[in-house]
Amino acid sequence: MMTLPINTFVDSYIEHASASMRADLHEVLAIMRLIAPHAELSFELGIPYFQQDSDLLFGVAARENHLCIYFDDTSEFYSFAERLNHAQFGENCLTFHHLHDININVFAELLSQIKVHSIKRGRDRLAHLLH
Repeated sequence: MMTLPINTFVDSYIEHASASMRADLHEVLAIMRLIAPHAELSFELGIPYFQQDSDLLFGVAARENHLCIYFDDTSEFYSFAERLNHAQFGENCLTFHHLHDININVFAELLSQIKVHSIKRGRDRLAHLLH
């Protein structure tokens, strides 16, 4: 288990990302924080990610020439593929080369929908346990 403070980890993670990805990585993390201000930022997976009620909301990994946005279930969100030109949906991720290539408003809407879907899934799980 890593013992670095969260801010130190995030700063180090951004610093060690390729130079072309640093500004976008910083901006994506800021957007994620705005969407989920009460979520816990963690790094046990080796990347910065946000979780709520111990469930993964979303995380971001910097690669050499693109960013990967991870979340649990893309099946609910393929409708965003058409609106996020220059982004590709994978099994549990969305990738894009540069933040300026995609519509940031649609990206923020996607993250908001992921958050709502996660909260609803948690409530459904709780309701099932109570019955």
